[in-house]
Amino acid sequence: MRAFINTAGPEQGHEQLEQPVDLRRWLSARALLPVSAAVGEDELAVAVAMREALRELAGANAGRPPSDRACATLDALSDASGLRPNFEPGGTVALAPSTGGVAGGLGRLLGIVVAAVGNGSWPRLKTCRNPDCRWAFYDATRNRSGVWCDMSTCGSRAKARAYYARRRGAAGQDSA
Repeated sequence: MRAFINTAGPEQGHEQLEQPVDLRRWLSARALLPVSAAVGEDELAVAVAMREALRELAGANAGRPPSDRACATLDALSDASGLRPNFEPGGTVALAPSTGGVAGGLGRLLGIVVAAVGNGSWPRLKTCRNPDCRWAFYDATRNRSGVWCDMSTCGSRAKARAYYARRRGAAGQDSA
């Protein structure tokens, strides 16, 4: 899921899903879509909307609730992919799409999110607190307190900004 969300990095200025062929390659490389499957512009737009909605959902784990629009996007995609319980040999149950193609591949990703919520690993997937970054990362801290994708970049910048803001505030109070 982290890899899917990070197919675009707002601060890094990269977009891995620029063309339908990029989406086909990404999904195929993860066995979510046959290599020969057709992918159109509309499906690319749905995938990008889903990615950004998932970025917001992961942001909720860092204290930023997702928008109603993001939730509606994920609900609509869940419906379009026909997610349903799939009872597997060995007694396991997973959500699986009832449709194929891109909608089915994206539906399998949504099934992974639901499974992660169920097994307790989803709250550890967060987005960076830096509003310009929003890079998805797995919070491996014991107390689940991670808020920066990387302490040496985003965390350090935020701490420096806070320090200078406090210094300016203190300097302003001294002159009063």
